Amino acid sequence: MASIYKRGEYWHLQWRDSKGRHRVSLGKISKKGAEASLKRKEYEIAYAPVTHEKAQIHFIDYVNIYLEQFALKYPSSYETSQHTLLFDYEPMFKHLMLHEITINDVNAFIGLKVGHIKTATINRKLSILRALLNQAKDDGFKIPNFKIKEIPNKESRPPKYFTLDELELIYQEDKLYPHYWRFLANTGLRLGEFRNLKVNDIQKDSIYIVSSASESTKSGKWRYIPINDNARESLDHFDMTNEYLLPRQHKDTPKTRFRRICNRSGITKEKWGVHCLRHTFASHLVMGGTNLRTVQVLLGHASIQTTEQYAHLSPDYLKDSLGGLNL
Repeated sequence: MASIYKRGEYWHLQWRDSKGRHRVSLGKISKKGAEASLKRKEYEIAYAPVTHEKAQIHFIDYVNIYLEQFALKYPSSYETSQHTLLFDYEPMFKHLMLHEITINDVNAFIGLKVGHIKTATINRKLSILRALLNQAKDDGFKIPNFKIKEIPNKESRPPKYFTLDELELIYQEDKLYPHYWRFLANTGLRLGEFRNLKVNDIQKDSIYIVSSASESTKSGKWRYIPINDNARESLDHFDMTNEYLLPRQHKDTPKTRFRRICNRSGITKEKWGVHCLRHTFASHLVMGGTNLRTVQVLLGHASIQTTEQYAHLSPDYLKDSLGGLNL
């Protein structure tokens, strides 16, 4: 039997087992976090009440527990992990205990995806399953005894970006919200950061991308972005009297609108994603001579390796590398 209760600002967990009564403080966490801890303890009591063996749990039951914790720790990545676990993995693993998943099951999942989605996307989905199993192990649950390895990625292409002419076509095609796309192209914000940007975080000459417990950036760190003339002109078309710069709407609304605008503008389909505006910001910075370290900071990349995908666009890239070679 287990239960939670709150005393002051702190949540506590108490339970009784064969060794007696126990009580621990969970700290200053949310009610959802406390409920997730309660569920874990209930499973420990139900499946391993006497022995010291690790508790067993069904895959889908642990997914629900895991996602509750994940939403609190990494809110900006929650939707991606939720979709992958519930729509990609649940249909295959829903009848299995967590530890009953085999390498053959994982390979079958890979087989279903190869040829339909990019290798990099498959590897991201595998990393989500790997993270779930690692957390389950830390939570005291029994997990499979094998390692999930990434599949070799034979794809290597430079990031796609819009030319100045293509940007102008997009701006002219969207009669209502061209300032959305001009602002993103001139700041490099991720769509999630754009949705969460508050008017109070926009200063005269700069934007502060703030990472909070409820609205975390991908890296979990804040950053500063200078405002250029075009970004400032775009801001004149937003309603700056609201809390958020972008009006509250369904998260997919900007994506859908941008795809339609690109389609009507004659833009090739491979560039229809809003994220291409972020690639455009980085690409034109590098082509203009901005060093990669500066671009890394402006984009908020945790690793310079991510930023190096734009290196080939630098005017000094491989400059004079052939020396005097003339065959």
